[in-house]
Amino acid sequence: MTLDELIQKVPEQFRPVAARYGPALLAMSTADLWAWVQLLIEGQSQAAYAAVLRRMENPDLLAEWDNLNDQWKEANAANAASKALQKEAVLAVLRVMLTMALALVGF
Repeated sequence: MTLDELIQKVPEQFRPVAARYGPALLAMSTADLWAWVQLLIEGQSQAAYAAVLRRMENPDLLAEWDNLNDQWKEANAANAASKALQKEAVLAVLRVMLTMALALVGF
């Protein structure tokens, strides 16, 4: 199948995506495509995206993707720490409020 044929098989609104990533998918064997679909089924979207990027003509694209992914991991870790602190603070306040409520009802 040619790239043009592949592009024609997808809905019109997705044709720019097909034009960009189609060559990488066309370069995959049937076994590679099934392995790629399996990554998606297993929820390994980052690995699936990286598998396509490795087959694209721009070798710097995967390195940039990895760099951005590392930045997102760091940001997510910082956000998780912030959320954990917020949760801890809310629970501490709720414990004090529970103590006050129990005191008010005679415990």
